[in-house]
Amino acid sequence: MFTLSHRIKMRSRCVLCAVVTIMVLSSRNASAQSWTWTMEDKAIDTEGSNTSMVADEQGNLHLSYYFPTGGQLKYAFKSIGTDHWDKMSLEHGLNVFVTRIALDSKDNPHICYTPQKVKYAFFDGSKWHTQSVDSAAGLVGYYCSIQITPDGKPEMSWYMEGGTYFRYAILQDGAWQVRSIEGGGGAYPGKWNSMVLDAEGNPHMAYSWFPTGQLKYTAFDGKKWSVSILDSPDQSAGGERGMGVSLALRSSGDPIISYYDTQSLRVAQLSNGAWKKDIVASLPPFGPYSWKNFRSTLVLDSKGNPHISFESLAGLEHTWWDGKRWHRQLILAPRGTTYFESSMAIDKEDNLFICFKDPSDGALRLATGRFQAAQQTTKVERDKTAN
Repeated sequence: MFTLSHRIKMRSRCVLCAVVTIMVLSSRNASAQSWTWTMEDKAIDTEGSNTSMVADEQGNLHLSYYFPTGGQLKYAFKSIGTDHWDKMSLEHGLNVFVTRIALDSKDNPHICYTPQKVKYAFFDGSKWHTQSVDSAAGLVGYYCSIQITPDGKPEMSWYMEGGTYFRYAILQDGAWQVRSIEGGGGAYPGKWNSMVLDAEGNPHMAYSWFPTGQLKYTAFDGKKWSVSILDSPDQSAGGERGMGVSLALRSSGDPIISYYDTQSLRVAQLSNGAWKKDIVASLPPFGPYSWKNFRSTLVLDSKGNPHISFESLAGLEHTWWDGKRWHRQLILAPRGTTYFESSMAIDKEDNLFICFKDPSDGALRLATGRFQAAQQTTKVERDKTAN
């Protein structure tokens, strides 16, 4: 079995990727700047779903996903400058699950996944390990989140169907310290959840609350937890809130969150001590239960501007804030199915990467987005053209 360090050394040389340009439809307000998207000709894998992806400090990509044949948790690694993915199966014989991946300070991957129980897989620099977390607590499903503290402790959050609780855990001295954030009494908190850590390693989590359809936010300040309702159906039209939630923290520590209601993609962000909420994309009607499979991923570029990959009946899209306004691009149309099982990552050069399930053949593919500044036509150039 190859190790991560071996793969990085073997793939460090630059190989030109075979790419094809993806047709992109931009909104009218995208004229000030644009992103060019390309897709690697070679698929990551023949099938896959419930993806999660992250870029490390060198620009290498790490991916976790569910592989339906044999019920496998798979991990894939792509070195910067290559079109090759090294893949391995970490566990098999599993029920359908969702994965999330994070990196520690040494760029070793850590994965949470939910095959009716919450599980944890991690690479220690030489080999992989897998273990169950909170295995006696009840049936687990839907989404989990994972982050690693600066001193290497994994923190996780997940939705527990049996008992209907939103749970959180941290690994301390070899033992998982587990607690319930909210739940019980017929509530369904945390089916969609997203966690990030602040500079002190304290967790911040955004999550959905069913059946009331609220978007909630909780944070730990080192001493106590606080819980806030950020959005709910009674505040404006759009129905249930919080599906497909994704959370990031700005350099100031202020959170920004992308999420769905039943007719739009929204953003909630804390600024100067007050929460501001905006609709960034109006969407076609979801249809019965189709919103279960839609997801968003929010990342921040080097200027602190948010980028969101999201999907709906309209297709796979990218929207971003340039400091003045939101822009929107359609990257890929549905082509028979509307579920792309997508996730997005950003590297330190502000290149964007979206892993998605190709609706034409079910294969996992990678789209890469690169920024292109708008070409401004000067008066002199216009005069020359006119003459």
